[in-house]
Amino acid sequence: MDLPMEENSNHRLKAGSPETTPLTRRRFVLGLAAATGALGVVALTGCTNSGDTDNGTDGGDQGGTPLSVETDFATMTWDEILAEAKGDTITFCAWGSGGADAMVEQFWAKFKEQAAQDYGVTIEYVEDTAEFEERFISDYADGIDATIDMFWGASASIGAQLNAGMLWGDDGNQWVKALPNNEYLDWTSSDTNLNGTIPNDYYQAPFMKVTPAMVYAADKYDASLAWDATSSDGRPGLFHNLSELYQWVQKNPGKFTYLDLLGKGGFHGKQFVTSVLYELTDDGSGGWKPIYAEGDDAQARSTKIQAHAEEWFAWATSADATEEAFLAKSGYVWKYLNDLKPHLFQLDGAAHYGADAYEMVSYVNSGDLATSFTTCVSIYPKTQDDPSYLPNAQLYLMETSVGYPDFIVVAKNSKHKAAAIVLSNLLLDPQVNASVTATTGNAYNLDITKLSAEDKKLFTDMMEGFPKGTAASADQLVTSAHNVSSGAVSTWLGTVWDAQVVKA
Repeated sequence: MDLPMEENSNHRLKAGSPETTPLTRRRFVLGLAAATGALGVVALTGCTNSGDTDNGTDGGDQGGTPLSVETDFATMTWDEILAEAKGDTITFCAWGSGGADAMVEQFWAKFKEQAAQDYGVTIEYVEDTAEFEERFISDYADGIDATIDMFWGASASIGAQLNAGMLWGDDGNQWVKALPNNEYLDWTSSDTNLNGTIPNDYYQAPFMKVTPAMVYAADKYDASLAWDATSSDGRPGLFHNLSELYQWVQKNPGKFTYLDLLGKGGFHGKQFVTSVLYELTDDGSGGWKPIYAEGDDAQARSTKIQAHAEEWFAWATSADATEEAFLAKSGYVWKYLNDLKPHLFQLDGAAHYGADAYEMVSYVNSGDLATSFTTCVSIYPKTQDDPSYLPNAQLYLMETSVGYPDFIVVAKNSKHKAAAIVLSNLLLDPQVNASVTATTGNAYNLDITKLSAEDKKLFTDMMEGFPKGTAASADQLVTSAHNVSSGAVSTWLGTVWDAQVVKA
């Protein structure tokens, strides 16, 4: 069943700004194949705003001088912002836009087409690399106009910019409040109001979530079974928490590993080790134990894990937080990882830590490993569009899935702020947000309880439309996904792991 293309009135304004004509737009459309329940390809359609090809008013004061976000933002209407953005060209540093991930590249291509068609904004993408991260910083330090106007990332990739005061709005100009689609965000959630340890304060527009999960071959393993059970056709069960993992690797030596925290796969590797930090604790005798009790249900376990994560956050932002203190405080983490080490996948007589997720998938394909890692809440798009991806792939979440939100930030020295605002708002459109999951498999970041009944159904139908086993359920996302806000601890994880585990 194809969901109909619709027009949607959106009229939330910046507090204190004059009334404006309600903005309407046609949006990304998701197709659901009713016969199979499978999610179809995201289709992009053309659109107009209230039937007006000018994308808003001409703007300006009584003398006709155009208003500018640079100097007049506090008093501008949304239509005036649209008018300034029209015809602009903006440089957007967006991971995957250059082909690092085929599905992410597909999303960005459709987004670029819609930005041009709906708002007259031309996007020039650059890939998220160290070179462009450094350029973002050096332009500001040199006092020149920004080469890169917008950046998509989390605290791990934009931490330097966040800390150096080079982002538009970190001086108190809360531009995200002006976005009409801001109303769809939950500002009581740490997924929205925190980027790592740095408060958002409405100058970072949340976009997408990173939610790590496990991928396995359904013809070889069965995630619905207990870790020590075997199905009638001989498929063994998988682990669902870290305590089970330790028992499972002893029963299935060499069938599990995680990714090198200091290599290309460091992103996934740190998330796995951070899950150890949160789900386990010291047993009082130099060992480790789960933070929850064996008889706790999923919700109770989730609550205790999140509380432990918040304790780590409080410590990480205190004066006591040093690398030396972290080493002493996190001893149970390294004990657990060293307990796993002899049972991990081996190469050349030593534990092998994956270089990246692609290498891990290749080992799952060959049968050497039982599982790999992903940051998608659905792997269905990959199974459809990537011929090299794992056949019979299915996905499940462990009880600790340590993820975090990504954000859109704007350079303080950008000369294209109006276009940046318009694009940030478009990324928060419900259908665009849903298309992120439909196209890439990554998690959406809107609070669906704030959506209209029709838009809410869009998300429900989408998640239920993915074939069984290829997507996380709503209940799993509630009880298994935890926001990581560990600050400097994220950096120390790699150095301490190298010394205490790899070289131990």
